Amino acid sequence: MCTLLNHRGHESREASDGDSALELVARQPPDAVITDVLMPGLDGYQLARALRSRPATRHIPIAFSTAHYGPLEIRPLADACDVQDVIFKPAHPTTVLATIDALLVPGQVSVPPADQLAETQRLTRSGSWELDPETLMIVVSPEVRDLLALPSTKVRLAEMARRVHPEDLPGVTATAESTWFTGTPGIAEVRVVAVDGIVHELIVSCRTTPGSRVLWGVVHDVTRIRENLRADLRVQADWHAERRTVDSFHRAMLPRVLPAVTGVGLAAVYLPAPERLDVGAAWYDALPVPGGRILLSVGKVAGHDRRPAAVMGHVLAVLRAYALDDPDPAGLLARFNRFLTDTREDDAFVTAVVALYDPDSGRLRVANGGHPAPLVISLDRDGDPTVTLLAPAGPALGILPEAGFGEHDLCLPPGAAFCAYTDGLTDRHNDPAASGGRRLPHVAAQAFGRLAGEPPVAAALAERIVCDMLGGAAPDDDICLAVMWAGA
Repeated sequence: MCTLLNHRGHESREASDGDSALELVARQPPDAVITDVLMPGLDGYQLARALRSRPATRHIPIAFSTAHYGPLEIRPLADACDVQDVIFKPAHPTTVLATIDALLVPGQVSVPPADQLAETQRLTRSGSWELDPETLMIVVSPEVRDLLALPSTKVRLAEMARRVHPEDLPGVTATAESTWFTGTPGIAEVRVVAVDGIVHELIVSCRTTPGSRVLWGVVHDVTRIRENLRADLRVQADWHAERRTVDSFHRAMLPRVLPAVTGVGLAAVYLPAPERLDVGAAWYDALPVPGGRILLSVGKVAGHDRRPAAVMGHVLAVLRAYALDDPDPAGLLARFNRFLTDTREDDAFVTAVVALYDPDSGRLRVANGGHPAPLVISLDRDGDPTVTLLAPAGPALGILPEAGFGEHDLCLPPGAAFCAYTDGLTDRHNDPAASGGRRLPHVAAQAFGRLAGEPPVAAALAERIVCDMLGGAAPDDDICLAVMWAGA
């Protein structure tokens, strides 16, 4: 090792053990230390600790050299005493020299700066330029010459000016004049026509060097970057246009005004997911039916893009037709399910909750086809809000032709509320605690407790629940929430 280092131009000193090494270091502090780990007397580990403990030697870089330890064994020892590197015997001479170079000049690279600059300019499509104001000649680097397909690295200023876009010429001229007279570096963006007719979008820096009468700078070709950016903007514009179209069509399918029914307060909130087109189409609907009753439905058509919004129109029309014929919730879902399985043309399916409420008797009947469990919120004997989940649910609609659906039959007392919603309200990417509706009952109970006895409470309750569940964030999925308040 000493022969190798001396041949490389280093001066090396050798010690037979750790104690001798400490004496040698005290007499002649080295620029780096390479030490065996296993040595008689003071071993390499103890030597490194001793060097690190002394102010005069704690800065000296150290490398272990070992044939006994493996990488997993020696690395913790090296880290414990701040040893920078390890040479494993037998070591190739280039490995030894590279290790020493890294110890002596941390971070030094072996690639010549000229080669690094050339590769940087090639990768970034950049180069340099100089302008001599006296001769009005511009000298460009080979990279700029090749970029603009120039015949030479020297070009007259007038010729280059003719290739600059007329709209950009005043700006780059003003930047160059400002730098020339004030010495302040400047940057300009210009479009330049190359000799081959291709237009390049360039960012050009402009500088001066103290004591020199030369303007110089760097040229960076951002044509591809700008083209990609414009393409992305076009895609975004198209996407947002499609999103607005789908959303407008979707909203047109929903009822503009909920019906007024004596003894019932109705309200609904619909919020589309602003950044998605793949979340299906959610709906709410309320329909007066014979006997002074109200049929409330909340559901979702699964699928992508425009298809769910189109299907939703058929869904609402069929549900309304069946409801006017027979509003029984379980029978309505079974009949609607058969319609979907008979007419479905793709893998889309529907989930829905249907609730039939009689204000005179307070009777509430609810059937569920694969949808999140609706809530009933009321006050207990102590006046505290209590929430009941109406689960379980039957299968999603449009999958099993002969599926049956159970029915919840209960009394909705005056002052209580029934809430049906889509999973966009509960499944939040940034709120795992809300997933699956785990947080919704608590939020609904709190909102109900604050608003009880303050008419009109249905709309306020719906808005408060949605607001508290989102916490100021945009929805990840379309949200529908319908509230039916008894005794309003």
